[in-house]
Amino acid sequence: MSITILNEIDKAEALVNGLRKNMGEVKPLNVTASGVDRLEAAYKELKKKDEEVEALRRQLTVKVRENNELLAQLKAQMMGFRKAIKGHYEQPQWIRFGVMDKR
Repeated sequence: MSITILNEIDKAEALVNGLRKNMGEVKPLNVTASGVDRLEAAYKELKKKDEEVEALRRQLTVKVRENNELLAQLKAQMMGFRKAIKGHYEQPQWIRFGVMDKR
C-alpha cells in the first residue's frame, strides 16, 4: 500500500471514529450518521481496492522478471548463432542467414 493512500485511510478512519463518538455535538454542523457511514464505506473500499492493486503489482513484478529472463535467454541464443555465422562467412553473406549486424 502506498504511503499516501495509507495515510488517507488512517485519517478517514480516525475522522469516522471521532465523528461517531461525538455525533450529538456535530449534528448541528450538518454531519449525519449516513454521511459518516458513506465516508467509512469509501475508505474501506479504497483499502480493498488498494490491496488488489498491490497484489497486481506483485504479479506484474514476477511477470516482468520472467519476461526479462526470457529476453536474456533469447539474446544469448541469438548471439551464439550470429557468432557462428560471422565466424564462417564473409559480411556480405550474413544477411542471407538473417544476421542484420553491420560488423
